[in-house]
Amino acid sequence: MTTFADVEQFVKSARKLSRMDELKTLLSDAVVTLGFDYVALMHHVSTPEQTRWAVQVIDYPEPWRALIRSRGYLAQDPVLALCQSSAAAFLWSELPTRFSMSTRQTEILQSAMDCGLSEGFTVPLNVPGEFTGSCSFGLAPGREAPRRSLPAAQYVGCFAFEAARRIQKIDRRLERQDAEGAHRLTQRQFDCLVLAAQGKSDWHIARLLGISSDTVHQHIEAAKRRYGVASRTQLVVRALFDSQITFADILC
Repeated sequence: MTTFADVEQFVKSARKLSRMDELKTLLSDAVVTLGFDYVALMHHVSTPEQTRWAVQVIDYPEPWRALIRSRGYLAQDPVLALCQSSAAAFLWSELPTRFSMSTRQTEILQSAMDCGLSEGFTVPLNVPGEFTGSCSFGLAPGREAPRRSLPAAQYVGCFAFEAARRIQKIDRRLERQDAEGAHRLTQRQFDCLVLAAQGKSDWHIARLLGISSDTVHQHIEAAKRRYGVASRTQLVVRALFDSQITFADILC
């Protein structure tokens, strides 16, 4: 898969999918065509609650997946660490030249090689208001990176992630039809939350909206109860993650 037409066909196919297992099959086929052996399309999360609604399409060697869990490698994985600060795709062999790796991170790379992942190509995928994400294409020992396929791999990773996010939201919406109503903010709650997220006090919000400070407080408290959170900061984060508000609403 090295031509624009090939990528375009992948995109057309991905847009028709409605199940994550279908996307995994499509992506697995693309991985082979691109000249790689493994793939991991994922949000970078660590707890079961976070994993529940995160993109997790992972086809790595099982020994490596088991080692990640048993040794707690995920939090310090140098591939995931670079995704936090890079918008450009990169080969794993470039990691030592991109930032100063710790002894632990060097150990992680060596352990990956020992478990059957000798080289890889990672596309950072970051959406405001969501966990950091990435699509990584891995290679078995003795295999060189198919450099001519890297541009196509970057496109495939991006479009696969968007397809996964769309499917994930469909699944989430179906499972949470009743809960959606519970979390949906009223217009007044939305107005108060956005202004609070911008750093304005209850008094200032009241002046802007033409209501009392007590009413502003009541709207914010009602929104917190809808989300089951204790603080305004948690409320803003949850509303951002749930796409009820956006960074564009806040950054004025």
